Amino acid sequence: MGKGKFIVIEGCEGAGKTTQVARLHSALTSRGVDAVVTREPGGTPLGEQIRALLLDPKYSPDAVTELYLYSASRRVNLIEKIFPLLNAGKTVICDRFIYSTVAYQGYARGLDPDFVKEVNRKTIEPLKVDLALFIDISPEAGFNRKGGADKSDRLERESLEFFGKVYRGFSDMCDLGEMVRVNGLGTVDEVAALILSEAEKIL
Repeated sequence: MGKGKFIVIEGCEGAGKTTQVARLHSALTSRGVDAVVTREPGGTPLGEQIRALLLDPKYSPDAVTELYLYSASRRVNLIEKIFPLLNAGKTVICDRFIYSTVAYQGYARGLDPDFVKEVNRKTIEPLKVDLALFIDISPEAGFNRKGGADKSDRLERESLEFFGKVYRGFSDMCDLGEMVRVNGLGTVDEVAALILSEAEKIL
């Protein structure tokens, strides 16, 4: 890939990912970094349509179908947006990425995490993730923070046990050194400062 940096921010529901993605983008651009934000699933017109299907409560795809739908959205985002931006030397900040797929479809849905990681690897080649951050806040605390689950979102209708497995997936990836754990229990400003500190190490 080119000279750009690729940063991922992950977390359970209510962790404040989207807020922190925006805060990091603002902090980096104010420091002269040419940064762009994208998200998963979504990020492109086709990806956003796939996102709508994935989150629509009237559909009930199995874990393998989910895996490939997320991968399809991801690949389109990479080809149409992320690869060109990185090749142009821009820093790309992504709201969720392959780590969510391991946590949700692997740990929580029960697919073999090694299988999920292999699909992820094939999907993102030749991308190198420069920094993957996990905003560490428990599912219980996250849902309390956001005032409960969004019942219009198919995934948020899952049980607390499901999200406990998601959390364990993220935590295991941190323990393996695949992600960097950031304490998510502080104020928005405190968490933003921790994230910026980690980002500055790779820029």
